[in-house]
Amino acid sequence: MARLLCLHGHFYQPPRENPWIEEIEVQDSAEPFHDWNERIAAECYGPNGAARLKGETDRIVDIVNNYLGLSFNFGPTLLAWLERARPDVYARVLEADARSVEERDGHGNAIAQAYGHAILPLASARDRLTQIRWGIADFRRRFQRAPEGFWLPETAADGPALAALAAEGIRFTVLSPFQARRVRPPDGEWVDATGARFDPTRIYRVRAGEGELAVFFYDGHIARALAFGDALASPDALLGRLAGGYDPARGHDEVLSVAFDGETLGHHKKGADEVLAAALRRLARPGEPRLVNLGQALALAPPEWEAEIAEGSSWSCAHGVERWRSDCGCQVGAAPGWHQAWRAPLLAALEGLRDRLGELYERALAPLLPDPWGARDRYVEVVLDPERREALAFLRREAARALLREEEVRALRLLEMQRAALLMFTSCGWFFAELSGLETVQVLKYAARAIQLARDATGVDLEVAFENALARAPSNVPALGDGRRVWQERVKPSVVTLEGVAAHLAIASAVNDTPAAGRVFRYAYRLEGQRAAQSGPATLTLARMALESVETGEAIDVVACVLHLGAADFRCGLAPWRGPEPYAQLEAELFGKLEHLSIHRVLREVDRRFPGRDYGLGDLFLDERRRVARAIVQERIGRYEDRYREIFEGNRRLMEFLREIDSPVPAPLRVAADVTLTKRLLDLMRRAREGDLSLEEAEAELVGIVELSRRLGARPWLATVRRDVEALVLERLGAIAAGRGPAARAAEAAGILALAERLGLRVDLWQAQNRFWAWAGAGPVTLARDATAELARRLWFDERAALARAGYAPEG
Repeated sequence: MARLLCLHGHFYQPPRENPWIEEIEVQDSAEPFHDWNERIAAECYGPNGAARLKGETDRIVDIVNNYLGLSFNFGPTLLAWLERARPDVYARVLEADARSVEERDGHGNAIAQAYGHAILPLASARDRLTQIRWGIADFRRRFQRAPEGFWLPETAADGPALAALAAEGIRFTVLSPFQARRVRPPDGEWVDATGARFDPTRIYRVRAGEGELAVFFYDGHIARALAFGDALASPDALLGRLAGGYDPARGHDEVLSVAFDGETLGHHKKGADEVLAAALRRLARPGEPRLVNLGQALALAPPEWEAEIAEGSSWSCAHGVERWRSDCGCQVGAAPGWHQAWRAPLLAALEGLRDRLGELYERALAPLLPDPWGARDRYVEVVLDPERREALAFLRREAARALLREEEVRALRLLEMQRAALLMFTSCGWFFAELSGLETVQVLKYAARAIQLARDATGVDLEVAFENALARAPSNVPALGDGRRVWQERVKPSVVTLEGVAAHLAIASAVNDTPAAGRVFRYAYRLEGQRAAQSGPATLTLARMALESVETGEAIDVVACVLHLGAADFRCGLAPWRGPEPYAQLEAELFGKLEHLSIHRVLREVDRRFPGRDYGLGDLFLDERRRVARAIVQERIGRYEDRYREIFEGNRRLMEFLREIDSPVPAPLRVAADVTLTKRLLDLMRRAREGDLSLEEAEAELVGIVELSRRLGARPWLATVRRDVEALVLERLGAIAAGRGPAARAAEAAGILALAERLGLRVDLWQAQNRFWAWAGAGPVTLARDATAELARRLWFDERAALARAGYAPEG
């Protein structure tokens, strides 16, 4: 009997973008990374695309793409982030699917997923259809083929959800074995499937409306061992656990499928990506189960038995789908005494908002686009292009007549309102323990964006009614009390208008060099007539600014005035653009008075000319706010560097003496040493990168500084130095691959790595290793054998494997 094996990874992260700028802002809980997407990409998505196979000496003998051996789905919103933030990882995912289509009889490893990761049994019929259609459209764009299979978020399933999949041409899905209610053989009787007799190594037919779907019920025991047990402790443990999933006594071809969260591989379990890589290599040997993907398995072992599923069931809630609508007890991250009584009121509030948004959408859009809900389904064509280049062409196809400019803006606002309404049902909003948690606040931000767009497009304000509904959702945090306070304190401060984006750009451009035209987040801008002048500690900046949303086409044309009074004290005002002459008069008066009036009188004059809201540093988006703050801090620190150096040089002998007699060095002297030695290190690395200093010259000085730091007990900040070293190595490897003096560049790269080791720098070699391995395998190699071997050793490769990769025959 045949033994087939399907390992399926569900790779997904909730959308984390600020809905007003479509960028993920810094998340301190993800340190040392910028945000959780970046962290998990570094720990899981990247390593699985370039997994290390290691030999007996723990050195790398190969780098492989684990996605080639997995059946997988990636959440559409996660793929969108990978495409723009980690194109290297994104390319490996696409490559794995393309190669699998070629190598596995036309069946690709990738399957589709519902777009916004909503729980489809809880979605309205209209939203369920859009989520499926958007997921399929996203898949087609990325993988350039129609999906055979479809991952249901949280494997949450019921009859209508399966029927909708079948109606859209989907052939199969994956469910938990605990979602099977009963099964029957061909022409046989129904048998209860809730006990130990259920066979998960069959593929089953499930009736789905007018059609049917094939369903893979994964092996729950093995999946649990991967997620919570020790099945990923070693390749032997994994292969042994998989072998236990087969039973010759079953007497039929067995299709063992195992589904798990993809983030288990490296993020939740460190090193699991390497364990999987080694296990996949061994599975290629004769006598092991045949590794196939789900589509291939379906072709090889068409289902004969039929199954019925438990209606409204999922893989992560023992109570069906109650985790997303009630206080069922399933949660993550609860403190003692916490409840989830907030879930039902939150769902009710969002459902009520969805229904009111739907009414407004249909009533306002029908006069512009004859088929509003069909247009929403097709709007994914626009959503999938981050630049929204086809938005106007889309409207022209959908509209029955030529639209006026203001009608185009209204239509796009309404369509974006519906996109936000779909994302406000992302399942993660209910998954965890507390109403004010990061994921729940995120879905509420999508609700805020939808309310704002509804107000702008129709004039109807839904916020008060929504707040009242949220007040019924109790928080576990006494200081917050309920959902109304969560909304007011955690959500509303994030709401941004077009004027707010203009103020952000105005303040940022007053501090940083800003091009005259370009993009800031999801907005195109143009700056004209920018002028700045300083009087004492104050700097006045004036400019005309035109700003337009890429998504909705809404635009403003304003005069922006920024008064920087020093340090973090910024005042920004906006006024409508009224033409060149009024602007010239305003410019002459303000800058003329700057030279003659006190700061307070200038401030009053600015307030008079720019009535309305004042914007300050706190109104910048978080990342820019921190960049400005760092610039201010660095400027201040720069003023004192000479003083720190004087303190350090004047007391260096004293510090050495104190260390010799084992006496503590006073904190002020340690700080002076830290600042001074850090600056010396950074200056040396800058000069080395710019070519002002040879590596040999830099090495002696760098080693001397590090040794001095150790003697004095100083702690220079080496993070930037590490990044410089990594960049230098990558530059040399790029030059080798391009054939620009490969011998000299290889020697330099090896020397830099040797220096990093002497300095005690824990350099991240991941990208350098990938680049070396790609170069060595591209051939023909133009580097001498000894140079190749030395560089390979420095990059922690097995020398024989690296030389074989580069085409060198074994010696002797």
